[in-house]
Amino acid sequence: MRKKYCKPVYILCAALLFSTPVYADGPDLDDTEIVSSGPGMMIGNKEQEEAFSGNVSAETVPLLQGYGFSDYRVYGYNEMYDDLMALQKIYPSMHLDSLGKTIDGRELYHVVVGNPSAPKKILVHGSIHSREYIVTKVVMRELASLLEMEKKESSYQGNSIKHLLQNTCIHFVPMLNPDGVSLVQNGLNGIGSEELRKSVLEMAQKEHATHLSSYFRLWKNNLRGVNLNKNFDVNWEQTVDKKGYPSKDEYKGSSAESEAESKALADLQRKENFSATISYHTQGEVIYWYFGEGSYVEEAKKLAEIIKKNSNYRMVNSYRENYAGGFKDYMERKFNVPSVTVECGSGTSPVSEEQIDKIWAGQRGVLPDLLLEYKDS
Repeated sequence: MRKKYCKPVYILCAALLFSTPVYADGPDLDDTEIVSSGPGMMIGNKEQEEAFSGNVSAETVPLLQGYGFSDYRVYGYNEMYDDLMALQKIYPSMHLDSLGKTIDGRELYHVVVGNPSAPKKILVHGSIHSREYIVTKVVMRELASLLEMEKKESSYQGNSIKHLLQNTCIHFVPMLNPDGVSLVQNGLNGIGSEELRKSVLEMAQKEHATHLSSYFRLWKNNLRGVNLNKNFDVNWEQTVDKKGYPSKDEYKGSSAESEAESKALADLQRKENFSATISYHTQGEVIYWYFGEGSYVEEAKKLAEIIKKNSNYRMVNSYRENYAGGFKDYMERKFNVPSVTVECGSGTSPVSEEQIDKIWAGQRGVLPDLLLEYKDS
């Protein structure tokens, strides 16, 4: 089995002196259990019995315990790797591969739940922005819950999840920007390449950063200083670049799809031709769904309404509130695919880990509801 990314630990003096590989163990599979809702959430006995007997509603979608995505700890690339490896052992129907590697050597993991040859295909991805890493937990919870319901042959509103997944499969990319996430969570210790560490420090110097820990904590881009959600080929040339150079939170890149991460996601669309996409971000509790006129508009509105029904997030349909170069906009304008951006949580990014259960409560029914929406199409 291929090892996950080895996170170096650095001792910093006048220079970086040495590094020591550190690996974390995954969850003990013998201790893994299933509960019917998130931690700390109380439900009635009848609902609990229904959840375990396979009759599932949006309020009783199962959340697996014993994994990194189940609790309140900070969730990074290594924790995601451990969970993916554990899930693959328990659910042989899960399709796991990599879309490629980042500049710092991390895999861009990709999971398919359901029939890979299904006529309908949905893409769900998260953490395209480094400091928004909490949404990786949301995506991991969604994919794990679907795997469990498929395995247990659960019914959702009277419909077999296993059957629904034969007609509509779901592709997950839980962490599209793992290099950036590692920098936000670990500072320079999260970067493996000495050359990249020097490059990031040069960006910090150019932006006159005085407190590096705070500066890295607010990092949004990839390690090349590119905002991946401004790097897709939709009105890219017209997109105003506020800084015009690599930085922590702006810069659209030297060309559309100049980055390994954005190109990998665009390549996946060109290969799979998705029916709908959901991009998870933070924060604001809003749903962006509209990018001018097009044949996708009514379907995109339906998709946004499903998310609104579950989360009570506000739908935003103003063209002015979106910008070119984003993945949602790319999918809608280039391919007429209904797509939404979901801004989870409140406050500032990174949002606090304590918000995960509230976020999850508003998202756990989204994919089952979407499977129902597409069952007869």
